[in-house]
Amino acid sequence: MELIKDTIRLRTAKEEDVEILNQWWNDGAVMAHAGFPNGLGESLEDTKKNIERSRLHPFSELLIIEIDGTRVGEANFEIKEHVAYPGWKICETSYQNRGYGMRIITLLFDFLFSNTEFAIEKIQWDTLLENERAQYVYEEKFKARKINVIENAFVDQVGRQRTAVEYEMTKQEFYERMGQE
Repeated sequence: MELIKDTIRLRTAKEEDVEILNQWWNDGAVMAHAGFPNGLGESLEDTKKNIERSRLHPFSELLIIEIDGTRVGEANFEIKEHVAYPGWKICETSYQNRGYGMRIITLLFDFLFSNTEFAIEKIQWDTLLENERAQYVYEEKFKARKINVIENAFVDQVGRQRTAVEYEMTKQEFYERMGQE
């Protein structure tokens, strides 16, 4: 799979991406917002298996985010019963806070909603309560609906209770918002 818009490219993760994904996933600074402040502690072999596993299911995908040909992050999605559950993160700090997030999300959502094979009715995703930057983008820029705040959603790897904020957007809402831009 490959999606391209301007300088942004989302493509299927390949074996050549094992080292950079492993580096990102094991970096506590990168993974803290996902509840892993010590990183995942994953071996290269486990990362390789994750990439291979992602190719086995026709309704899920692990993607590499490239900007101007540089690998800067990762995205993924899984589809269950006409609902897509995506995730994304810009892992390279020099590419954060530069407006790429909205463009990446828009590219991914447009693909998910327009792919007739998936027949997506809505997209749901979440973030941690303390990720205020993400919430600002989702609520103020993207105009997503906050559907739930789940206190004590899980315990992170250092034993802290974490609260999750859930969002949802229907296909109609997405295209109405994109038409306004």
